[in-house]
Amino acid sequence: MEPNDLQLLGLTRDEARVYLALLELGGSYVSAIAKKAKVHRVNCYKILDSLAEKGLVSSVTRNNVKHYRIEDPETLVRIQREKTKHAEKLLPELLSITNALAYKPKIQYYEGLEGIKNILEDTLTTRDEMLCYTDLSQVAGVFTEDFIRDYIQRKVDAGIKSRMLSPYSDDALKYLDTYYPNDFDRNLVEILYINPNQFQFEYNVDIYEDKVALVSLNPNEQIGFIIQSALYAKTQRAMFQLAWLGATSFVAR
Repeated sequence: MEPNDLQLLGLTRDEARVYLALLELGGSYVSAIAKKAKVHRVNCYKILDSLAEKGLVSSVTRNNVKHYRIEDPETLVRIQREKTKHAEKLLPELLSITNALAYKPKIQYYEGLEGIKNILEDTLTTRDEMLCYTDLSQVAGVFTEDFIRDYIQRKVDAGIKSRMLSPYSDDALKYLDTYYPNDFDRNLVEILYINPNQFQFEYNVDIYEDKVALVSLNPNEQIGFIIQSALYAKTQRAMFQLAWLGATSFVAR
């Protein structure tokens, strides 16, 4: 048997070496145990005390000198059984804590141009459809044309489908032709234009997977957030679907 075998049962390497040495000796004094285990004599005392606290060894004093012996090796198995039972007892509480954390939103705050670029970078990680409230006429006031084209190219290359709601304007109407590649799959994007007098979006809001990303469209503000919460994203997705149906109905008329 190797010390590694006992380390898997929770002993340190030195504890395992001392335990095996004492097991082979059948009981002995510290000097003999330390020599057999190849550990320093002073350190051996500490290790034996630790093993005694774990109930794996015991000692008696003979002629004012401690003599150590191994407890029944079954003790190792019993200790592991007790640990398993204790872990099983704790499991429901551990799971309840985990479940509570699962519903705790994670909010990341970004500022500055590079910060809000990081938000858009994160949206490219989605494997689901992206839903977006935005004002396409204001996007160019925040990001350079090169950045927008690069972002969109990578979005198209990743096959990310998106639906967008944007106030109508001449610039917004030209958004696809201005920034999207000529040969892109038009099934990847749908845009519904809404009344700019009734609906004004000052933030770009992307809903994807379990996240909602918000980026200010005011070039003087340059801040944004990513809220990661399955419940919040689900709610925002439902609100978008409702707005989309309303906008679709408006366009149909």
